[in-house]
Amino acid sequence: MPYDRIPIGRFSLITRLSPKALRLYDERGLLVPATRDIATGYRYYTGEQIATGVSIKELCGLGFTLAETKTILAARKTGDHDTIRQLFCRRRSAIRSEVARLQQIEALLREPEASLEMMFMSCNEPVVKEIAPQRIVGKRGVGSYAETITLLMGDLCTQLYSLENQRNGVAITGPFMSIYHDQEYREKDATVECAAPVSGRILVSDPDVEIRTLSGGTVLSLIHRGSYAGLHAAWSRIGAYAEEREFTATGPHREVYLNDPNTVPEDELLTELQIPIDTRTRGKIS
Repeated sequence: MPYDRIPIGRFSLITRLSPKALRLYDERGLLVPATRDIATGYRYYTGEQIATGVSIKELCGLGFTLAETKTILAARKTGDHDTIRQLFCRRRSAIRSEVARLQQIEALLREPEASLEMMFMSCNEPVVKEIAPQRIVGKRGVGSYAETITLLMGDLCTQLYSLENQRNGVAITGPFMSIYHDQEYREKDATVECAAPVSGRILVSDPDVEIRTLSGGTVLSLIHRGSYAGLHAAWSRIGAYAEEREFTATGPHREVYLNDPNTVPEDELLTELQIPIDTRTRGKIS
């Protein structure tokens, strides 16, 4: 068998990549066969492409997306070490976030009285209340919830606690929050904004950071006590409450972090869930 004409089946065995995966990588431009039979369309690879195939498998195994993998391979080819370091750093951050999430789940399941009822009832009754408008500084991102929130909070703190803003007397006037801009639950491409209410003359160097007024008005509010891993049950509870009463949502859902996870135990974390609503009309909550 010529070293520069390896059939897809044999190449699959060598690289431990399935033919289906190889066809996908061909479509995405990650690993394009060196030649293709004009009559049959059969793909052939070269021996030099084996290393690329193995690298793709390793990077995907580390959790990189196909787009990230393609960027890393291109950066390695051009000697762009900065891009590779940035992507590796981002992946490490995502792993730390996932480890923290799993540890929260483990702690919840370790409770001697752990049950589905206990998880669902770890919050008080929803209430309707009025909130005031707030001047906020915020940044949006797209991705999985936990990973995106972790990255955005870090970017936000970098801006808020810069030496220049500290000299200007910029003050954080309330709890940090997350604002969910989608109309549905999304696993990997959620649009999330992290924000903090502020006062003072704030200067930002990040073009994606926005200073604006967050509208006030009527919200349906629910306080969840416990780890962030239990928030999904709290959201289900407040959503069911709103659905039963046919409240109409008038804006993005918000998550307000009432205390600092760095200073209080997980079981004492307080998170307020807010859904802006119009109680005068009845309809499906979005």
